[in-house]
Amino acid sequence: MAQHEHVRVAVIGTGFGGLGAAVRLRREGMTDFVVLERADSVGGTWRDNSYPGCACDVPSHLYSFSFAPNPDWPRTFSGQEHIRAYLERVA
Repeated sequence: MAQHEHVRVAVIGTGFGGLGAAVRLRREGMTDFVVLERADSVGGTWRDNSYPGCACDVPSHLYSFSFAPNPDWPRTFSGQEHIRAYLERVA
């Protein structure tokens, strides 16, 4: 980002909330925003937590954005690797 560039909105993080906010801003026609992420990849908690058995505790289809449904979840309660892969596809 240029030193004097004007940015109206800063989205912090690239988990579900950050990615969802960025998509909504873009769909509303806003272009003067930036998404900031401290890590080298997207995913938020699904990037940072990869312990054995890490999975969602609600049905996987609830871990899909309405603008990017995922009909191909492998299990009802999908694991971290599948949720992270979904977020990478959305980004």
